Amino acid sequence: MIFIPFIFFLLLTIYWWKKGHGLDVCTYMSGLYAFTTFLSIVIVQFDLIDAGGILFDKYDIELNALPTIIFCVTIALGIVPFSMIYSKEIKNVSNGTPHLVMAISIILIGVAILNFWLVADSTAEILGGDLETVRRAHYEGIETPAEAKVLTLPAILGYFYYLKLSTLMALPLFFYYSCFTNKRWWFLALLFFASLATPISALQAADRTEFILYALMFSFCLILFWKNLSRKFKRKLLIFGTPMMLVVAAYIVAVSAARFGDTDEGAQGGAIQYAGQNYLNFCFFWENAKYDEICSEREFPLLNHFINKVDSNKDRRAERSGHQGFFISVFAAYVGDVMLDLSPLGMTAWVLFFFIMNMLIVKRKHREEFDIGEILAIFTSAVVPVFGIFYYKYAFWHYTLMLIMVFAVYVLSGLNRKLAQSEDDGHEPEEP
Repeated sequence: MIFIPFIFFLLLTIYWWKKGHGLDVCTYMSGLYAFTTFLSIVIVQFDLIDAGGILFDKYDIELNALPTIIFCVTIALGIVPFSMIYSKEIKNVSNGTPHLVMAISIILIGVAILNFWLVADSTAEILGGDLETVRRAHYEGIETPAEAKVLTLPAILGYFYYLKLSTLMALPLFFYYSCFTNKRWWFLALLFFASLATPISALQAADRTEFILYALMFSFCLILFWKNLSRKFKRKLLIFGTPMMLVVAAYIVAVSAARFGDTDEGAQGGAIQYAGQNYLNFCFFWENAKYDEICSEREFPLLNHFINKVDSNKDRRAERSGHQGFFISVFAAYVGDVMLDLSPLGMTAWVLFFFIMNMLIVKRKHREEFDIGEILAIFTSAVVPVFGIFYYKYAFWHYTLMLIMVFAVYVLSGLNRKLAQSEDDGHEPEEP
């Protein structure tokens, strides 16, 4: 049974590739799951279960047909809407709300500058210390120097800082402005800097996941916008991007070595289990989880934060782990998180909603033009299956602020587009 998910996602990738996509957003997504499920095979075949993060005991691995099928089908449903996007055929991205999009861009740049001021004086010292101690302190709930510094800000800046996680949205905006506008280089540089705010902040906790999220979504944008990038842009990307990738890779290796270097499997074994545990933990959830209560704080974080006063924080996860009888903060793919929270039936309903929503956003195959609201909606939806090889990313209420901004741009762009179309129809010349 361990081979089935890898074969399924590999065949799905090959099918979309040969159908005319080549390297496109859907083959990228299915390829990620082919890779992670291949690592699941490596974990089992080379006895890396004890490297950490996997709930099964190596002597009692229970991988049955039903959870395997559900794992494959639900994830495939999350990818299918993106298979209607043929990025090589996109010729234009219109912007019916230029002032709103520019205002959001300026806000994100402002948040990034504030974030940089908060982390600048302590990051070098943190990176020069024991990264495992820093990482462990973060997971034990000890605040970082930047978090302590936030408390000294004036109230208005403190509220402004809540938008830090929204800076991820600067990434597709950077690519949009680079491809379809004539904005000055300094504005593009600031927008790119804004997109890096969360990874830069993650240095305070010796965290890898934000860097991995950024790398995954940068690759997604690169594939989506590649055809419309100028040769000059691609050349600069190669010149400046290569050393940045090497620095990020060195950082991830250093954190992984600090995290797993003392284990029997070493940093290499730890890295393999880090990336390859989703299918195994999903099956463990299926076989062992209790579904006697619905816990929706990850799926509806804003409502739970302000109405029920419940967040998916360290204490809440510890409480739920005690109730379940196992540690829940592992990687079980995003569908595993949703299943654990809402039950298998609730997860099925959630996946169907996600599928229908994205089908409505993309609308039809072979589109040559999108508007900026649709591109932002596609990007924010893509975060779910792309980073979902690990877990459901939008589990914290701060991310909901980004989703609200994207929703506003999407709705207003759609309304302006329909208004412009109706005006064009109204000015059609009369037939003689």
